[in-house]
Amino acid sequence: MTQTTGRYTADTITDQALDELYATVRRLNYRAQRAESTIAQYERAVVQWEISERGTYIPHASLRAIGRVTGTDLLGSVRHLQHFQRVEQAEAAIARVRAHLRYVLDYQGPGHSHLVPGRWDKDGSPCDHCARLAEARAALDEPKEGRP
Repeated sequence: MTQTTGRYTADTITDQALDELYATVRRLNYRAQRAESTIAQYERAVVQWEISERGTYIPHASLRAIGRVTGTDLLGSVRHLQHFQRVEQAEAAIARVRAHLRYVLDYQGPGHSHLVPGRWDKDGSPCDHCARLAEARAALDEPKEGRP
């Protein structure tokens, strides 16, 4: 190490000093990798947020992911956790009902009926259209009686 700069030069560095420098570089690289990984985990959690003029919606799954990153039980301190879960369940149910409704509204096939409900008369195989309608009725909690 030179006295004027306080730095090692190639002709003055000892093996011990070089080992210490390599250990420092390894330690700093490890810290940088951990920091990049943590940032990536936060980015994956935050990308689920919905930000609008009305406010910010933070999904339950996002809070859970951030809690895992920080090692903190964020959800234990959320008073309205059941509300978040119900909202997510309601959103999923609405999406299913919309898909069923879109199918029913867009159906362009011929009308049909079966001797055995839900089975084709010719070979007894399941009727996909009837199965889809049954799923839609179940999603809407409608009774099946009196319907094709």
